[in-house]
Order: sequence, then C-alpha cells, then structure tokens
Amino acid sequence: MHADMRTRRADDAPPEYDVAEPSRWAAKNVGGTLLLAAAVLVSGITALTDLRGEPYPPTTRLLNYVLSGCAAVLGLLLTRIRRRAPLWLINILPSVAAVMVCVPTAVDHSPSPLGPLLLTWPVTFAAAVLTPRAAWITLGVTAAAFAVLASISRGVDGLTLWLEVTASMAVVCWMVVRLRGQSLRLRSALAELARTDPLTGLANRRGFDEAIEREHSRQRRGGPAMALLLVDVDHFKAVNDSWGHQAGDDVLQALGRLMAARFRAMDVVGRIGGEEFAVLIPDCTMERGYERAVELCDAVRTETLAWDHPITVSVGVSTSADAAPTPTPAELFAAADGALYAAKDAGRDRVGRA
Repeated sequence: MHADMRTRRADDAPPEYDVAEPSRWAAKNVGGTLLLAAAVLVSGITALTDLRGEPYPPTTRLLNYVLSGCAAVLGLLLTRIRRRAPLWLINILPSVAAVMVCVPTAVDHSPSPLGPLLLTWPVTFAAAVLTPRAAWITLGVTAAAFAVLASISRGVDGLTLWLEVTASMAVVCWMVVRLRGQSLRLRSALAELARTDPLTGLANRRGFDEAIEREHSRQRRGGPAMALLLVDVDHFKAVNDSWGHQAGDDVLQALGRLMAARFRAMDVVGRIGGEEFAVLIPDCTMERGYERAVELCDAVRTETLAWDHPITVSVGVSTSADAAPTPTPAELFAAADGALYAAKDAGRDRVGRA
C-alpha cells in the first residue's frame, strides 16, 4: 500500500495483524483451556495410579491434586471472565505453569513421567500465542526448572534427560515461532492487498472507508475535525474512447502518483471508483481543505500539460468542522459529492465546497 496508508499513527493499526503483539483474547482463552486440560490430565493420572495400587508418594499426590485445583480455578477464571487479561499475566502464565509442573517431583525427589510431557505445553503455548521474545523466555525458564528437577530426581543421569527434553522443546519452539511469524506476515500482506487499489497502489474503497470511520470515531471522542476531498477526472471517457483503455490506466496511475506526492503522510489518498479519487485530511478546517483542493486542481492542470494526455479534475470539499452533531462518513461523502457535482455543473476544472 502507498506510504500514506503504511505510516498511519500507531493507534490506527489493526491489532490482529501486529506480529509483535499477541492477541490477548486468544491468549486468555487458549491459556485457560490448556490449564483446564492440564488439571484434568494430572488429577486423572494421579487417581488412576491410586486405583492401580501404585500410588505416588504422599507429598507428590497431595501436590498434584492441589496444583491441579489451582490450575482448574485459574483456567475457569481465564475462560469465563469477559474482561481482557493483563498482558503481564498472559506473558508469565506459561513460565508459572512450567514451574508448577516441576514442583511435585522436586519436593518429593522422585521422577515423574508427567514432567517431560507437560513441560512441552507451556512452551508450545507461548510460541503459538505470545511474542517470540516471550516464547524464548518461557523456554529458558522451563529449561532451568527442568534442570533442577532432573538433577534432584536423577542426579548425573538427569543431564542426559535434560538435554533430550530441552533440545526437543527448543526445536518445537523455533518451528512454531517461525511458522506463526510467516502466517501473521501473510495475513498482514493479504489484509493490505484487500485495502489497496491494484492499479494505483492507493487505498481502495474499503481501505478508505475504514480510514474515515477511524477519524470519525476519533472526532466523536473529542478529536480534531477532518476534511474530505472527492476528486473526479474531467471528460475521462474521452481519454478511453480516443486513445484506448491502456491510455486511461496510464492517466489514472500518473494522477495517483501526483496526488500522493502532494499530501502529507498522515493524509489518506484513495481511488474509490473508476476515475474518482478521494483524500481524507485529518485536523483540517473547511478553509484549509478548500485551499488544498484548489492547489490540487492547479497542479493537475499545469503538471499534466507534459503528459501524453493532459487532464483536469473537479473537486468537491466537505468537512466535519464546526458541525454538531458530528456528521457521519456517509453524510460527509454526500456533502462532498454534492459539491463535486456543483463544480462540474459550473464548468469543471474547479473546486466546489459543501
């Protein structure tokens, strides 16, 4: 997408496509579900060992049940409460879970077959849902906790087990982090393409509508006014009829580059129809918006004289300044559209204001 769309302020970026920021809702729900599953697994296996007549040592059995209960309560809280969980809690959750897995065996000084199995869960969760940094920190905490567990329960022989388990977790972490990064980058690229006009590289109607909705929401919260410019190429049909559609496409591409160069990075320039363009100018009054539109008309008239097919444009300007209540995007479009048609009726190559 054009630079004016890529350099929007940070609070405009859709969080679901930010590869550096986890989705808190997904992390909360997935983490809660894993805690519930771990609680059921640990308590179930502990109960089955009792039924087989080969129970865990008393301390281990008690810790298994207590920690399973704690995990179940926390899992229910995470999955049932509708509020967003704090980011710090989401980030430390897998590390805490890894330490909890190691506690019973470390206290009882006896190896547990559940340890290596359950330790892969927090690492995989962190790699799949959290940031890469949080995933590698989780791996480090898990490896350290398992090193203590292996040395206590198996002494020197525990080093071999620690190397095997840690190497496996590291490979899983690396693969999941890499695949997730590729997936998020692909989603971001597809989302960008869905908001980009393929001919000019500007925002398309969908991308432009999203931008104006964001500015409308910001203004309703007390933000600055905005101006909307609707730009239409005069007698564009004559270009296509006289020189062909390729010439028309060349004109639209050149006009897109000209318009993009004349507006700020924070402004949004888009192609919203065949030969119709639009410009969203945040923090802009009617007078300033009208001045920018006149400057654009003059620039197109003079700079396109060197083109193979010179053109002019008509512009309609509307603004949300000094309006109460704040006009909706549809009302801004309607006002700018009326001003555009007034400019065309007045002879084209000029600016009309709502």
